Amino acid sequence: MRPLHLLHQMFLSSLSALVLLTASSARADLPHERFFLSREEISEEALRGVIGIAIIHTMTGPDYQPTASLPRFAPRGDDFVTETALPLKQLRAISGWDWDYFAFRKFPVIEKRGEYLHIVIDAHTNERAWVSLNTQAPQETGVQFVPLDSPEWEWNGIELYLLASQGQTRLYNAPRPEAISHPLSPLKPPRRNGALIGDLRIMKTRGKFMQIGELLSLDEPLAPVGWVPITDEQGRLLVWPVLAPMC
Repeated sequence: MRPLHLLHQMFLSSLSALVLLTASSARADLPHERFFLSREEISEEALRGVIGIAIIHTMTGPDYQPTASLPRFAPRGDDFVTETALPLKQLRAISGWDWDYFAFRKFPVIEKRGEYLHIVIDAHTNERAWVSLNTQAPQETGVQFVPLDSPEWEWNGIELYLLASQGQTRLYNAPRPEAISHPLSPLKPPRRNGALIGDLRIMKTRGKFMQIGELLSLDEPLAPVGWVPITDEQGRLLVWPVLAPMC
């Protein structure tokens, strides 16, 4: 068994556990999520009607690329049948990270039917495929589904500008479209009590809004900053939760 394999098996089933793991120490090799596509490379339709995010993990090979394949399914009446295999290194995830011998990739989820997820496997072309939460793949490969309104996102980071039109969103005083709001952008970043915020985290979701707060320390609750819309008026996703090591 490879070093840290048991540790991986302990946290792969829970995003919250991974966040807590990164809070355990200030190790230099902790994972850091990165984006693989720019906003211009992401299809508008790939962001429409998103209900959550699929996190697919697998081991990496000598080229540090994902090694495994996932079965691709097709709906047939009330059931699903296996079609082909999806080599993970050929998929175009929006974001992901690598840690130790593992690769993690994140994809928009459009629909869920029981154990099956309809995910955007190429955010550039909007190609989609059905995969199963019961992967039938090697032991080191798995699929996790996290709904956008899941409490598992709490204390995670958030990308506010990459998916938003012209890189700009709005910050609301309350989770209502008629609430007082003001624009947010890299040139007009969020502030609290007049000071720039160093570390934004997700607090909770209510309806079509996500509350964000400032991380002050690991010993204090997040300090509320405001609410950001999850989607625009056309139903396109505006925010993307990201892994944020707490060290």
